[in-house]
Amino acid sequence: MRTAILLTLALLLVTIDLTQCRDDEVEGWVTHVVDGDTFDLKVDHGDARVTPDEIIRIRPADIDCPEIHGPKACQAGKDAASYTRSWLLGKAVYLDLDNKTGKDQYGRWVAMVYLPVNGTLMNFNRMLVDSGHAVIKDFKNNEFEPAIWMKEP
Repeated sequence: MRTAILLTLALLLVTIDLTQCRDDEVEGWVTHVVDGDTFDLKVDHGDARVTPDEIIRIRPADIDCPEIHGPKACQAGKDAASYTRSWLLGKAVYLDLDNKTGKDQYGRWVAMVYLPVNGTLMNFNRMLVDSGHAVIKDFKNNEFEPAIWMKEP
């Protein structure tokens, strides 16, 4: 019984630590991966721009993955989608939504995406770049700076 209580307390402390690491604006669960750089999130809680249980479409900020549809479709696009699916589908993620324009021209929320990995919040935007599934595209219409977020874990 004592071991179960200690494990529960340790898990609670890790969870509290993860939620206090960053000024996250939205937390939720990934319900669908469209391609390497687009996914849907069911909001658990967040700031006033979203509501609990709402499903929102997310575009990780300042990156670009190869395409899986249309004339530019290629195997690299399928690989990027597979990578994103393997890391995010069904998982809890934390988002820092763009405070400058919020959404892109397709209605997707632009965000830095963080996911807990072994007790640490990892920058998924950077993970896509580091894995070779995306390139950096510094869109100047959002608040994020790749030179800064590429230094994050």
